[in-house]
Amino acid sequence: MKKQKSSPTIKDVAEYAGVSIKTVSRVINDSSEVTETTKKKVLDAIEKLGYRPNALAKSLRIKRTYTIGVIISDIANSFFGNVMKGIENVAIKNHYNIIFANSDENIEKEKMYYQFFIEKQVEGIIIIPAPGSQSYLKKHAGLIPMVFVDRKPKDWDGIVVKVNNEEGAYLLTKHLIEVHGYRSIVFLATELDIDPVGERFEGYKKAMEEANLKVRVIEGNRTIEDGCKAIEKVLFSNKPQAIFGCNHVMTLGAIKATKKYSLEVPRDIAVVGFDDFESGDVLRPYLTAVAQDPYKMGEYAAELLFKQITKNEFIKEKEIIIPVELKFRESCGCLYVSNKVVS
Repeated sequence: MKKQKSSPTIKDVAEYAGVSIKTVSRVINDSSEVTETTKKKVLDAIEKLGYRPNALAKSLRIKRTYTIGVIISDIANSFFGNVMKGIENVAIKNHYNIIFANSDENIEKEKMYYQFFIEKQVEGIIIIPAPGSQSYLKKHAGLIPMVFVDRKPKDWDGIVVKVNNEEGAYLLTKHLIEVHGYRSIVFLATELDIDPVGERFEGYKKAMEEANLKVRVIEGNRTIEDGCKAIEKVLFSNKPQAIFGCNHVMTLGAIKATKKYSLEVPRDIAVVGFDDFESGDVLRPYLTAVAQDPYKMGEYAAELLFKQITKNEFIKEKEIIIPVELKFRESCGCLYVSNKVVS
């Protein structure tokens, strides 16, 4: 059996170019301490031996890395997983690699990963901002293309791709009030200082106040179990007629609580949410929700980023709004049959 040829090492490159290993390392890190003649020798050796993909040798010559960085705020949330898929699809079409990072809704981790991306010389960055100030971005203002998804950055005028959260929540709350006659509706939030959640709360609040109804909000943190526990507190003390989950995680938490205490939706209590998701049309009863398209949001954000990277295009629009769609199904009290709604 023929022995498989081993991959070339940095030592092989050094021997081929007639330089030291340290010199090869300096060239790879684009050090200014190496002469152009020596640099060319090393790059030619890298390309000839295939020590790294040919693309890397090329990128060193023209100071390009063919890599973008993406900072996700909560990788455990499937919504952001779909955003990532949209970004990945566009990156592949443009023959770019991606480095993903998860800030876990922590502004300090976001800053750390941003600095890591700068050091890695990525050519552009997409960020789903964590709660807090993005003023740290001013240090590299205009030096690297950036796009934000789902949330506006704080203290920074960046390009953002998002949906009209307030309008979607407003219209769904009005539906609960005007079509079904619900007077007591609880808004189940994660953290109100997260932009989309705060905007959705404002939409809910506007509809409630227009109808002269009491605004009731409960913060359930970030997991299904958190949402379930938050709703348990109100089920036996001034139980609402309807629950509005701020996202699919909180909505599932509310549904879990109703099942735990054998409450029938929507007969005993209605449950609706912001974020439609794959199981929304499979759950029984079918879930009424404001549907947004995270894949499309990610795709659009990446397209805007690559317009800046590959075409050096100036993006005039600072806020790109992706439309939402209201899905009226059974969980609010609508009769849902074969995608046809009868209220």
